[in-house]
Amino acid sequence: MATPERTPERAAAPAPGPAPQTPRSPQAPQALHAPRARRIADRLSVQFRVPVEPQFEPVGRRWTLRWYDGPTVDAVRCALARLFPDGAADAFAVRRDVTTRALALAAIRETRAGAMHRSVGSWGQRYHLEQLLAGQEHPDRPADPREAAMLERLLAAATPDSARGPVSPDLSRAFDLVARDGVAWLLPEHRLAGPADRDALALTPLEYLTSRYATGVHRTAWESALAVLPVRTAVAAAHGDPLPDPDAARAALALLPALRAQLSAELDAIGERLAAAAGSPAETPATGSPAGSPAAAR
Repeated sequence: MATPERTPERAAAPAPGPAPQTPRSPQAPQALHAPRARRIADRLSVQFRVPVEPQFEPVGRRWTLRWYDGPTVDAVRCALARLFPDGAADAFAVRRDVTTRALALAAIRETRAGAMHRSVGSWGQRYHLEQLLAGQEHPDRPADPREAAMLERLLAAATPDSARGPVSPDLSRAFDLVARDGVAWLLPEHRLAGPADRDALALTPLEYLTSRYATGVHRTAWESALAVLPVRTAVAAAHGDPLPDPDAARAALALLPALRAQLSAELDAIGERLAAAAGSPAETPATGSPAGSPAAAR
């Protein structure tokens, strides 16, 4: 029997080598250790003057930079882009949260603008305000001392009593208070401002007369939006009061120059229109001379 031919052995295949690794940028955020991430957060904290905290997210294996109020998300992204010009900054997550203080301040402003509605509920109001504040830097900062005092009064009124120590203000209650009662009750002082008042906490003459004499829709507009009466209406209300208090009288007297200028401008406009209709130059009431003539000037 013939011996079968031996099948020649095939050359052994080379052992597979390690898979090629994609080079990684030495500054890619995934490769950052905690001290490096901390230094980046500290640098942003100094730049924007707010505490920025780095948080490592195990799921995405990247760092999230988080802060409250302060700069906008876009501003921090721009700062990161300058730190990482190679585009590695895109791997950072950034998050800004707004505080109760910022949301309460926004509620005061939106109430004055007529944009706070109880019908949407507290969550709807919060969502509306967060969207509104997204592009605003430092949303927790009042514009002036009066707004700061109004904010403090609202936060105090929205803070529930507790026998177990200090508690945080209830944001839902703050929303409900301004939506229901407006903002006039938040004013720190309801007296007429005097010559020595420079902080805008006390009321201006027109505000004082409005708070005292406004009725109907004007009262609602004052309480909800601090909308004041027309000057003529406010002065007429004080004049028609049989017993105006001294501050009301002083407020009305302070408004007389503005009222006089307003009435003079109205009379001039009336005279010009009637003169144009009559086909002759308007005459001034005092001299009977055409407006703009040398006699009128004298």
